[in-house]
Amino acid sequence: MKPILWILACGALWVRWTLGAETPPPAQAFRTNDIVALLGGGSAEARAHGAHWETLLTAAHPGHHLRLLNFAHAGDTVFSQLRDVNYPGPLQQVAQAKATVCILDFGQGEAYAGLERLDAFGERLEQWVLDCQGLGTRVLLVTPVPVDRPAAPPVDAYARRIREIAHRRNLPVIDVFEAARSQKAPAVDGRALTKSAMARVAALALRPWMNGVVSPQTDDSGRFSDPSWEALRQAHLERNALWKGYTRPTNWAFLAGDRTEQPSSRDHRDQKIRWFPAEMEQFVPLLQAADRKADALALRLNPTENTR
Repeated sequence: MKPILWILACGALWVRWTLGAETPPPAQAFRTNDIVALLGGGSAEARAHGAHWETLLTAAHPGHHLRLLNFAHAGDTVFSQLRDVNYPGPLQQVAQAKATVCILDFGQGEAYAGLERLDAFGERLEQWVLDCQGLGTRVLLVTPVPVDRPAAPPVDAYARRIREIAHRRNLPVIDVFEAARSQKAPAVDGRALTKSAMARVAALALRPWMNGVVSPQTDDSGRFSDPSWEALRQAHLERNALWKGYTRPTNWAFLAGDRTEQPSSRDHRDQKIRWFPAEMEQFVPLLQAADRKADALALRLNPTENTR
């Protein structure tokens, strides 16, 4: 091979490596009937309050019957996930839900420990990837929301490490960090996005997964300008509220924690009967109805879209 051709070939390989060309095409990330589990800390948990991710992904995949289940808890890190007595851990919930996809959204909270904990973070995140894959799920990684405060933690370094892990393990990345930085997205307290920013950042970060579907603008409260899109978002907000009530009841101790033997958690006529577990199952048909409603609204946005 002539020297100039060899140089050009090497250059092409370098470009493919730096741009992550070997990463699976985003369109292959979600399939029909996927159950998608979102795991992470406060930023991930807050997404349920806006329902923009759910709205965008179901609008872009009408007829796929996607189910997005938010298992994130404020304060969760790759190192620690504090729960009430007997409350299942994140991976237990993934297994119980029979999830087919795990979206791992960590890094902002861990960044407060500084660069000296970056390697430990990377090692632990990779173990999360392996654990999720061990449950039979496909995995996507999310970069963290930037922090705009004096003496801000090195979130950018943690975002880079997440991208490096994704490249090495051939995983797709939802780059929230770059989306938020390019949008100069405002934050409520320097670390949590406003509702309008959450909508704009979601639209940009999820663009590779949108199959060419373009979402309408949102107002300062995060509402879509198009009534059909807003109806879909409202359906997901209702569904998210039901999901939280079902998976995170305020009286967990009486349901399955350390107060299941209390008389008030049992039938007053027959103390052998625990009424609370049966009552919780009333959420199931409500959740199923909410899923059907969201499916129907998503399909109306693009009724000619074929399922994949």
